[in-house]
Amino acid sequence: MKSLTLFITLSMVTCLVTTVVPDTARAAERHLFYLHGCCIKGQDDPKVKAYETIVSDLKKSGFNVKYELRTADVGDNDAAVQAHAAKIAGEVQGMLSKGTSPGDITVVGYSLGSMTALVASGLIANPKINIVLLAGCPINPAIKVNIDFAKVQGRVMSIYDTKDVKFGSCQGRLPPDITFQEVVLNSGEGHAVFKMPDDQHVKLWMDPLLSWVGDVRRKAASASR
Repeated sequence: MKSLTLFITLSMVTCLVTTVVPDTARAAERHLFYLHGCCIKGQDDPKVKAYETIVSDLKKSGFNVKYELRTADVGDNDAAVQAHAAKIAGEVQGMLSKGTSPGDITVVGYSLGSMTALVASGLIANPKINIVLLAGCPINPAIKVNIDFAKVQGRVMSIYDTKDVKFGSCQGRLPPDITFQEVVLNSGEGHAVFKMPDDQHVKLWMDPLLSWVGDVRRKAASASR
């Protein structure tokens, strides 16, 4: 496994990476599926506005974002996760069949969405798709979602916070032959940092994500020449 771990604190994030916002033509080439976390009670749940703000920030960063709000009554169980993962995989495979480069497709999931992204990666079965796991991998045994880690494929980035007691490092859980990078945050906010919509906290994980996706695309373009 090709792996790299980075440690980021709230005070140092601004000096780690520089976000480059692509022009409109390039933005249309970059596709991102954003899969949110669990426990959405309804349209008036405060988390809905937070996720919408995050999606807006991703769009401003140059991605064509696909986002679907899923409330707890239809999304927060293993069967729903498996079905949603299959739906995402089908959409990605459809894009690939129409000529979209796998390096231009990124699946980003937070918490429940992270587990959905892991399942989807195995169904997509393409080693060049970008998979980003916000909060990393589940470590709490009370979480009951069936994930076959041996089937995970893609270029995988995991970002988790040291104060998180639900999710954590993906080191040693993914297949040894995939390209893998892990970023460790020390925000003090734990699992919740990835759904905090203010600029200060969003930058903690979005800057590394943008830098990593940009590096992947540049390397892919260089290799194709």
